Amino acid sequence: MEELKILNKRKILKYIFLKNNVTRKELSQVTGLSSSSVTRLINDLIEKHLIISKDKVTQSLYGRKSEILTLNPSSLRVFIIDIDVKNTVLGMGSFDGNVKILKTITTSRNIEEFKSNIKNFIKLFNYKYDYVSFSIPGIVNVDKNIIVTAPNLGWSDMTLQSLWAEDKAVFDNDSNLCVLAEKFFSEDMQDIQNAMYILIKDGIGGGLILNGNLYRGRYFCAGEIGHNIIVKNNFKKSLENFFDSSLDKKESLEDLALNISYIVNILNLEKVIIGGKITNMSNDFFIKLKDAINDNVFVANRENLDIRLTNFNYEPASMVGACSNAVLTFIDTII
Repeated sequence: MEELKILNKRKILKYIFLKNNVTRKELSQVTGLSSSSVTRLINDLIEKHLIISKDKVTQSLYGRKSEILTLNPSSLRVFIIDIDVKNTVLGMGSFDGNVKILKTITTSRNIEEFKSNIKNFIKLFNYKYDYVSFSIPGIVNVDKNIIVTAPNLGWSDMTLQSLWAEDKAVFDNDSNLCVLAEKFFSEDMQDIQNAMYILIKDGIGGGLILNGNLYRGRYFCAGEIGHNIIVKNNFKKSLENFFDSSLDKKESLEDLALNISYIVNILNLEKVIIGGKITNMSNDFFIKLKDAINDNVFVANRENLDIRLTNFNYEPASMVGACSNAVLTFIDTII
């Protein structure tokens, strides 16, 4: 009985996290619990300062007012470390998934120097937090908590413990975190079953949603589109290596579009979201990329395919996803 109560608390917290503002009636409907059961659970969560009751709203002209429930942002503080090849963005997230960027630092490939730079920054400003959450540009085995490889950083077989041993910490691949952020917080993703997020940074990665769930692959390598091999003039190179130095060139755009279209055709994707460096480029580049993808997509797929830029700009989707990763991990510890 007590175990069921704990599971229901976690279910309620996760639902509020994803929907933000909810009513007790709504929680009763989605959980299948009675109104009295929901009330008892909610009151317990309010007492623990995990949920707060906001302003009341009127649901109808003559109806009773219903309180709005939301997560208490101050219940969890997440220090976010969004790593890329050249720079690492540091930020702070809260229990409701909101993220604030604090600083951008140079990424050191020496892991001890890298950790020291971050810890000195934390100490300098006396930041307080409950979790540390990493966004990693590489293959992450989340079952064993190991960075299998981050080739552009020269890191491999690195445990989460060796990366950050002092605090509660979580990590995941940056592209996976991006697609999860879109799935959690973008309205047009709520009913989408199959989608891909293309992340263009110093490398190119992809996060996949298949049948409504994040798809990592058996060896956690799913979506690594940047490592597809391109052959030009008898010269072989990965897509991201060809693309990296020629972001504004037509052939680079066509190479990326062709590789995306292959994945759309194979997996029958409904949506492709593109983020990263492309958000700082002209809209003309995105329009040309979108047209080039559609030109190579099977006509039956094209009719149902939506291609758009990420909904996250200033706060990168990878940081929002990293915050969400810590929030959901924390919820799973609540008793």
